[in-house]
Parts: sequence; structure tokens; C-alpha cells
Amino acid sequence: MTVYVDLVFFTNLALDGSVLLLTAKVRSIRPVRSRLFVAAFLGAIYAAAMFWVNVPYLYSFGAKIAISLLMVVLTFGYGGPLQLTRNFVAFYTVNFATLGGVIGINYLIQSSGSDWGGMRYTSDGGIVLKWQLQLGLLIGAFLLSSWLFHGASVTRQKRQNVESLIWDVEIKIAEQSWMIKGLLDTGNRLYDPLTRIPVMIVEAQLWKEQLPQGWSERLKDESVDLLLSELDPSFSENYDWSHRFRIIPYRAVNGSSRLILAVKPDSVVISYEGNEAKQIQRILIGLDGGTLSSEGAYRAIVHPDMVQAGA
Repeated sequence: MTVYVDLVFFTNLALDGSVLLLTAKVRSIRPVRSRLFVAAFLGAIYAAAMFWVNVPYLYSFGAKIAISLLMVVLTFGYGGPLQLTRNFVAFYTVNFATLGGVIGINYLIQSSGSDWGGMRYTSDGGIVLKWQLQLGLLIGAFLLSSWLFHGASVTRQKRQNVESLIWDVEIKIAEQSWMIKGLLDTGNRLYDPLTRIPVMIVEAQLWKEQLPQGWSERLKDESVDLLLSELDPSFSENYDWSHRFRIIPYRAVNGSSRLILAVKPDSVVISYEGNEAKQIQRILIGLDGGTLSSEGAYRAIVHPDMVQAGA
């Protein structure tokens, strides 16, 4: 087998640089480019050295860990034991994810008559793969694996950021109560213009059985005043919630003025991760005819004034 050492060096230089850069993105760190290049250069020299020199224990487990640590320190600095450990774990996590993706893609594109005979292990513990598209496949598979891993990491981080703003919400009306999840929206500035009572938003489907028939679906597309105009004059006498309804005007994102139907609860109790609960009585609940979270993570939008209220 003919091995071109310069090709091994430059391939590893590009791959090590990409792994370090992806590690930086996962850790939300902006490394100095010159330091990242030096670390990738060290990794490429280490990979190519097996074809130049024969040094005992150069590719032992301890030597590999030492080189990896040095690459991480060169790229991100020391920053203390905890910071170093997190960067090191992220570095190897990215390595395992991308290498697994490369091997998996190579396996998928093999013909039905081929097997893993194209994979061999060297005496130093390295893996030699027989690439069907050679370097082009390696680069393409690595870039695809990196993109998939980074996309999954970003999605997970966004989900964690959203989950950190989710509160437990208990709504009490008469003798009934409902427990739901609510997302704290610090940009929510919806108030009743007359009383300045804050308005939180809840999916109307939560009270499908309590609202007049069909209202939970019609609130999505029809105006509140139209729904109220259709009510029978005896509605307020036969409906327990009639005295709880409010109509709140608000300005939509596009600048148009609209109305939202709100309900006055007896109280709303909110808590976050088992901390001291806050009970709010001066609150209105606006009804949204749609779905607030496509994943079902929450069914209410918590007004920031509720969090600032006293316990």
C-alpha cells in the first residue's frame, strides 16, 4: 500500500481544525485563529509521524490523551481544571460523533456484495478504511457528520434555553383548578388598558368544555365581538362564567388593533422548579385559539409582572 505522507498531513490538518472549530461552537467559545491552527498543526504532525519515525509508545493510550489535552489547551487555554475538563470532553464527543458518522456513511454506500473487509487495524491501533470515493468521500462524510452534530447541539441548546423559562402554573376558578406549563415571556406587555391588570395568555382549548360550544376553535379566526353578538340574551343568567369575561384591546405585530377575550380567574399560582410559589389574584387570562407550542412544551405565556409579584 502506497501512503502519501503529505496527503495524510494536510487531511488531518483540515479535519483536526474542523473538529476544534466545531468544539468551540459547541462550547460557545471564540478561539484565536492562530492558536487553533497551531493545535491542528500539532494533530496533523502527530498523525503523519507514524510514517516518519518509529518511537516506542508514541501511539499509546497515554500519549494520545496527552496530545489531545495539549491540542485543547493550545486552542482554548487552560482556564482551570473544570473548564479544561469540559473542553476536553466536548472535544472527544465531537470526535466520536463525526468519526461515527463517517464510518456509518461509508457503510451505507457499500454495495450489497461488499463487507467490512475494507477496514483494517494497524499495529498502533489506527483504522484503515477502503474508501470507495477515497478522499472526496472522507471529506463529504465528515462535513455531513459535522453539520448533523452541530445542528443537533444547537437544537438541544435552544430547547434547554426554553426549558429554563418554563414555570408551573395552576389556575383556580370557582371550585376547579388546572395545572399547566407556562413560558415566561419578558417581552409580554399586555395589560387591561382601564385597570392596568396584566394579561397572561392561555390556549383556549384548555377550557373547551367550559366555554360556549365551538368557541375554543372559533377564537382562532373569528373576532371576539362577533362571538359575543351571537349569544342569547339569557346567556348571562345560565352561564357561570359570564361575569368573568373581559374584552382586551391590543396591537398586533403588524400594527393592527385587535380584541382578545379574557377570563378573570380567582387566582393563579406559579412556581419554578420547586421554589416558593407565588399566588396572583390581580391577573387576567387571555384566550388564544391556536397552539402556543408546536411541541406541547407549554400552554400558557406567563406575564413578567407575575414573576415579580410578591409571594
